[in-house]
Amino acid sequence: MLKIFLSWSGAPSRQCAELLRDNLPIFNPSIEPFVSSADIRKGDRGLQRIAEELEGSSFGIVCVTPANLGAPWINFESGALSREVVEGKVIPFLLGAGVRDLVDSPLKQFQAVVADSRSDVLAMVQSIDLKCEPPHGEARISQVFEKFWPELQKGLQKIALTAPEADEDALPPQRRTEEILDDLLPLIREQIDRITDLERAVTELRVGRPNGARRRVPFGGIYDDGGSGPPVPQGPSDGGPEE
Repeated sequence: MLKIFLSWSGAPSRQCAELLRDNLPIFNPSIEPFVSSADIRKGDRGLQRIAEELEGSSFGIVCVTPANLGAPWINFESGALSREVVEGKVIPFLLGAGVRDLVDSPLKQFQAVVADSRSDVLAMVQSIDLKCEPPHGEARISQVFEKFWPELQKGLQKIALTAPEADEDALPPQRRTEEILDDLLPLIREQIDRITDLERAVTELRVGRPNGARRRVPFGGIYDDGGSGPPVPQGPSDGGPEE
């Protein structure tokens, strides 16, 4: 399968990405497009899934509109695609925008496709087909394209008429609190372990006792001594024993 990552930011850009997702496999069944708005199931970790798809993609299409040229999320995914996708197969797909609009964009380094240009879109589809196993070849792709281009063009033109205003979809996916806590917990535990080991080392130097087995006691990763003998003093002073 040829994995294609479709990047978008904003409502018109998302509609464009979803339209391409539905149409690209028509030209070659080996094409497997990914669009975050349609292919991330409820309960999946959004950013993690996006990172996995970016890493595994062989082609990247960035749906660019006048409203999202400077969007942080578009620039983030475009930069990730340029690093992950081999041979620089990243295509800015310009919907309501022109090549000159990319002058100040990191996307200017890539060969852009103008959405309302039949020859541009055909060349893009043929370029994608060449990466498929097996490819169908230019002649067959041209025949299929002749049949489906009018419908695809109509869909693209309909999107282009949509007011290019940024909305909440232009923002990167927000992580759930549970996801953030899941990532933070092992880091906190690691820091607790390091601090506890340091405190034990300092205490052993003070009292001159050997290392003993340790066990985690409730709350916060505080350790007490699992061996025999007097308990390890807690805190900065050599105060009383643990309770």
